[in-house]
Amino acid sequence: MIEVLKLLITFAFVIILIRLRVHVGISIFAGSILQGTLFGLTPEGLIKAFYYSSISWQTVRLILIIAFVMSLTSVFSQIGYLKDMENAIKELFPRAKYSLAMLPALIGLMPMPAGALVSAPMIEKVADKLNLKPEEKTVINYWFRHVWEFSWPMYQAIIIASTVLGLTVREFSTKMFPLTVLMILIGYLLFLRPIKDESIEKGNRKKGIKLLLKATYPILVIILISIVLGYDMVYGAFAGLVSALIPHFKKLSKKEIIKHGFQPGIIFLLLSVMYFKHLLEITNAVEALPKAILELKLPVIFVITLTPFIVGLMTGISFAYVGMAFPLLLPFFTGFDKVALAYLSGYMGMLFSPVHLCLVFSAEYYKAELGKVYKELLAPGAILFLLGVMYTALLR
Repeated sequence: MIEVLKLLITFAFVIILIRLRVHVGISIFAGSILQGTLFGLTPEGLIKAFYYSSISWQTVRLILIIAFVMSLTSVFSQIGYLKDMENAIKELFPRAKYSLAMLPALIGLMPMPAGALVSAPMIEKVADKLNLKPEEKTVINYWFRHVWEFSWPMYQAIIIASTVLGLTVREFSTKMFPLTVLMILIGYLLFLRPIKDESIEKGNRKKGIKLLLKATYPILVIILISIVLGYDMVYGAFAGLVSALIPHFKKLSKKEIIKHGFQPGIIFLLLSVMYFKHLLEITNAVEALPKAILELKLPVIFVITLTPFIVGLMTGISFAYVGMAFPLLLPFFTGFDKVALAYLSGYMGMLFSPVHLCLVFSAEYYKAELGKVYKELLAPGAILFLLGVMYTALLR
């Protein structure tokens, strides 16, 4: 029971630091130091543990994948692929209300902080033509921007989760993909379908397909190698980056690509997550929680659901609830159904988090009242969670 108390102190300490707006990486690192100290590690032991966790292939692989993906987003912004995506969607989906969903969803393929702020201006003119309220604009942009975060292999949370669980990105993504489909269907039925749209514009489908292929072929390379062929994500991400670099190598700012790809803050965050996981293993702290739950007769499902939800709600970041909660819950993940439930719960916390940058920035951009935005989100969010729980039950 004392071990569980130590874990709870560590967990609370990290959450408090994050709430005080200390960088997530620093918060998790500080929590790792506290955890190691509480479990009896000496300063020398803490340093050795950090060294060994940092040089492990799991950690190096994780950093490389994230760096390649982040570098790719820099290439996309430099060569104007984001604008090509916007034009492609307008040609392929000339009916105004459908572009409201497609543009944020397309931007959602590129993991980036506050990505909803990128798509917000793209759909503003269309939303104004359809006389949507600021809160409606905010919710539609926010919802469809995040439909891929359950399963898209380029997201940091997916990559970290697969690393922590010892699964391939392909296996994790394919099993979680139905939740992406579910979120898209809910968004269509509750947000898009009720909108009255009498536009009769016609698009050039051939032009739209060409533009879309031009703008997304590096992403298709990643999908082909890592999802279709099943090779490690590190090879897929590298190949995708190279395929984008080669045709535009001379006009690209290599300094900007390296700067964006190897951001010290993100690298330190990944090192901290893997350090936290490593310390849980070497101190046997991770074994204390299941023992305590058995003694207290607490439902395992309750712990699996609540822990990631709280972290997601407090941080508003998907890789935070994965990086913090998943290593701790590892002994309870006896089947993928429990993994999916934990991810879904953390996702719901993140979706409703008042510190989620996409939510805050979207509301600010459209001058929407955050309270009214939450009311708009409540019903679709509840439906997503309930149907998502049903789906996770089918994975047993």
